[in-house]
Amino acid sequence: MSRGDYVTELKTARSQRRKLITMFEKLCAMSSEWDGLSGAQESETERLAEAVSEQIRRLDDDIAYWRGGGSKEDLD
Repeated sequence: MSRGDYVTELKTARSQRRKLITMFEKLCAMSSEWDGLSGAQESETERLAEAVSEQIRRLDDDIAYWRGGGSKEDLD
């Protein structure tokens, strides 16, 4: 398959990746606001930020796969 076969997937993934990065940055800022006030809130907000970060990594993997035309060899 060619890269052109994944145009819609790439466009959607890149758009969502940008939004997730914004969410991650905001969650990190929110977590730091809880520093010294509520350890539980700080920890839970950090946990949410890490979950968003994991999704960004998964999207990065998918983007690399689709950019390579769907070939596993293109990921190496």
